[in-house]
Amino acid sequence: MGKKEQVKIIKEPKDKRAISRLIIRIGTLIVLVIAMIVGALFSADSFRYSFQTGIAYSGGYQVQIDVFDKRDPNYSPDTPNGDSKKGLELLRNKLDPLSNQNLYLQTLGRNSVEVIVGKDRFKSYNDLSKIIQRLGAIYLTDNKGKDLLISDNNVTKERTPLSDVISDSTTGVDQARRPIITLKIKNQQKWDSIINSLKPAEGGGQAQPLYIWTDIGQMIDDLRHDIDNIQAIATLFSVDIRSKVYSTDWTNIYHIFDVEYYDTGTARIQHGNLLDLALRYPISQIRTWMEDSRFRFTTVPTNRLLIDPNDKSATTNAYIDPLRPYLQTIIEYNSVLTEAYKKYIINWNSIKIGTGAAENSNQITTSTETEARQISNLVNGGLSGLEFTIRGYREILPVVSTNVFKISMIILCVLFLVIFIVLLVYYRLFGLIAVLTLFFTIISTLYFSSLLKVEISPESIAALIIAFGLSLEGNLLFFSRYKRERYENNIPFEPAMKIANKQTIAVFIDALVVLVILGLSLFWIGTNNIKSFATILLVGLIIAIIMVFAVARLMYWIVIKLHWQEKYRWLDVSRFSLWAWLFKKQSRKLATDVKIVDSSTTEFPSDVEANMPANAETELSASTPVENKKRKQLKHGKWTFYNITKWTPIVGIILLIIALAIGFAGKANVANTIKPGINITVNEDLWGTDVSKQVPDEVAIAKLNTQIEEYRQITRHNFIFNIYVIKRQYTGNSNRILVVSTNITKGTFERELLSSIASFYGASPSDTSLALQQTDPVMEGYILKIAAISLAIGLACIFVYTLFRLDWAQFVGMVLATIFTLIVNIAIAIITQLLITFEMSIAFLTIFGFGIAFGTMVMVRAKQNKKAINIREYETFFAYMSEHRAQIKRLRRAHKVYYQEELKKLAVKNPDLKLKELKKQYRDQLHRVELVAKDIKSKNHKIIREIQKEFRIYNYEHNFLQKVANIIIKQMLQHCLTLVIMFAILLITLVAFSGTWFGFNVVILIGLIIGMFATLFVAIPIWVALEKYRALNKIRVKNYLDSQRVEVDEQIVVGIND
Repeated sequence: MGKKEQVKIIKEPKDKRAISRLIIRIGTLIVLVIAMIVGALFSADSFRYSFQTGIAYSGGYQVQIDVFDKRDPNYSPDTPNGDSKKGLELLRNKLDPLSNQNLYLQTLGRNSVEVIVGKDRFKSYNDLSKIIQRLGAIYLTDNKGKDLLISDNNVTKERTPLSDVISDSTTGVDQARRPIITLKIKNQQKWDSIINSLKPAEGGGQAQPLYIWTDIGQMIDDLRHDIDNIQAIATLFSVDIRSKVYSTDWTNIYHIFDVEYYDTGTARIQHGNLLDLALRYPISQIRTWMEDSRFRFTTVPTNRLLIDPNDKSATTNAYIDPLRPYLQTIIEYNSVLTEAYKKYIINWNSIKIGTGAAENSNQITTSTETEARQISNLVNGGLSGLEFTIRGYREILPVVSTNVFKISMIILCVLFLVIFIVLLVYYRLFGLIAVLTLFFTIISTLYFSSLLKVEISPESIAALIIAFGLSLEGNLLFFSRYKRERYENNIPFEPAMKIANKQTIAVFIDALVVLVILGLSLFWIGTNNIKSFATILLVGLIIAIIMVFAVARLMYWIVIKLHWQEKYRWLDVSRFSLWAWLFKKQSRKLATDVKIVDSSTTEFPSDVEANMPANAETELSASTPVENKKRKQLKHGKWTFYNITKWTPIVGIILLIIALAIGFAGKANVANTIKPGINITVNEDLWGTDVSKQVPDEVAIAKLNTQIEEYRQITRHNFIFNIYVIKRQYTGNSNRILVVSTNITKGTFERELLSSIASFYGASPSDTSLALQQTDPVMEGYILKIAAISLAIGLACIFVYTLFRLDWAQFVGMVLATIFTLIVNIAIAIITQLLITFEMSIAFLTIFGFGIAFGTMVMVRAKQNKKAINIREYETFFAYMSEHRAQIKRLRRAHKVYYQEELKKLAVKNPDLKLKELKKQYRDQLHRVELVAKDIKSKNHKIIREIQKEFRIYNYEHNFLQKVANIIIKQMLQHCLTLVIMFAILLITLVAFSGTWFGFNVVILIGLIIGMFATLFVAIPIWVALEKYRALNKIRVKNYLDSQRVEVDEQIVVGIND
């Protein structure tokens, strides 16, 4: 008993260590699981309140804007004269300072712009209208609100134009890494005088700060539209400010709030003053009046509150000047107003920090980069002298309604759930870990994307599905390799996991790195839709790398160390594989056919076979019946995967030829979002009334649609068109415009169509109520050009990366396969008459990125399989191939060599004769030589065919590259089919609920499927061909160097002998 107790005491430290390790492992596993679940729930809850949907899912506003240039001496407020391209760029910067939103702009002729923007970004159309029409300048004042650009000169006030003092503004960061705006000073002397005016007149003392305002008039307009704070604002104006200003000034201030509103009680339009109404009625009643579309300010419209700082004559404003001393008081009245309106003092933070006027006074500190860019864009817009006036607008309904969007998202969630269930059934405990990491990847990607203000759109969903697909593929590659090591190679649990992890991590990391490089290039240079796509792609890939290769692998290792799968075998990965079962069933059928063929062939005794001469095989094959030859080929498995690949390019070429024929025939269905088009506008006075009754928009659109369809059938012109109605900014008669937007190219038949529409309304084409404008998708063209540059930069970086990880032959193979995919995809879209829109470019980017990533995974696997080949087999095959090529080359040149040798002999005998004289004198003899050379050529041609036949047999039996290619295709085909099924289910769901985005989702679906198979059936054969060339080139160099060494050795020997 004593000895037994002593033994227990010796073992006790080991048990404690084992227990502590067990506790640490289980604790780590629990912490990771809880962290992922809590993180996913937190991210999902935050995402629910912060996400924004794009135009396709939320609808939007389509606004037509006239551009005016106030610097033009012929400026007229009634005639647009501004450059539409400059206006488009300013609008883009105003509406999307970070270049990451769904935004569409195009020019309408030379002086107008059209913008389509998502509705989710604005509370109402009025908010969008204010942003578009904001003057966007800055005002320099002291703490009393005095305008420092206005000076008294002999009692006559003069304004120094802001553009004479400041030329530009840029964004950046200061030494503390805070975002700042830097004003570029044009007139340093004037700027110094402004700064000096803020310093005390005599003695020392602190200089008062320089207040830099943006849109003072716009701030007052926003104040009177502020429904949430209107009662506090009414109290401030009626009580505090009224007692401090003169009665005449108060009258002007009071008129700012004169309104008309619709009263439901009397069912009439009423007039009043908002200050009085806000203090007399409850806020719910005020909100009802202000939210009604008929509510408007009457006496003082917004444009009478705006002051142009570049206008020398803009020295006074009867409504703003009395409020100047109280502007700061208004902002600081309470904390709510401070938070809402401090943004109008763009150096608010600098003032509160206590920065004096003379210390970096041309630098403005802001809170965020977005705020800095917004203000900088406003400043540059004001300095440009351009002014925007809204001509008309319309509200765009969502392509996919809210209910349908919710249904499609629910179905997508159900499909993800089905995928997760399949993972649990097949891979069990490992599948549970994969489900947790994939779920967290999806939720956290959405959460971080919403923090980056990326809108949920078809493009972003496509990027999310790609990130999800690659994460899933990373887990599936690990599972399949682990399964092979466990059940085929009978390796224990932990070594199997280590081998699987080692072999799959290189494949997956290379694919993700390639996609990250591509995403970074698109994010760095891309804009708008492309940048939002790249943002979600990058976020998803980074999270996927962390989750799949850090968290998931750590959890797999912990599970293996806990030995749960050894104790409970039902927790381990399932042995059953559907694909293996199918292939096994097919291979059994093939084996049966082979046995039949073997039994029908002639069998020789072993002694006869041993004594058979070397050329007996050839003679026997010549005497064997043709039927047996054909049957015998089945034994070698003629229809291998690699042999099928020769048909792939032919299919692509056929589709490309058909697509080019359709394109050149002008039948391709290309939208005017990527090519210039024509818009025809019809004012309401031609179509708005019918026997003194107002014609509804839907009726007018239907009638004109019928007329244009008849015109298209009669003339057989191929074009697409869209008819809609926009409303003018003001209310009253003739405030609607009928717009026919087409993809007609200028200079074709646009005048003919205009005449047809004019005759339909009983007018002439020259009627002033009709207008024809050329549309030009400048922004979309710019984005596509930038995308092409981004892709080129990304491919260059990928090429450098692949030189270290792969080789140039594999890079060329996967790039050509991806280009083949794009060509086939575009050809299918053109042949099937899908509408080619700007959004398609995002689809093609998606396909290109996925093709490159999947191609990288396949090529890394090819590299791993190629390493398993014996180097002696490698050298033997290519040495034989090199010798074969040299032999063919000698035979093909033999007749030329013979002719040249005979001609050379004649030249040696007759050194005095020139070549022409020699050929003339020995014409008959040379003719006989030519006949002999022809005979040599024909004989050699037969020999070459026999040699090539022998080489084909040798190549088929010994070409290890083709064997490697077949192995790769078989290995990756299972993953391809799995991903195809999953992508197809997910994307078909989107297609079913996509409305007019049908074409986008169809292209994504077709492209991803073609991309995977093109990698196997195009990239692999190209790599095999280039690898042959590479190897032969190496052998030639080696043979050349060996021959040089032999010559040197011979010279040394000769020297010694001498």
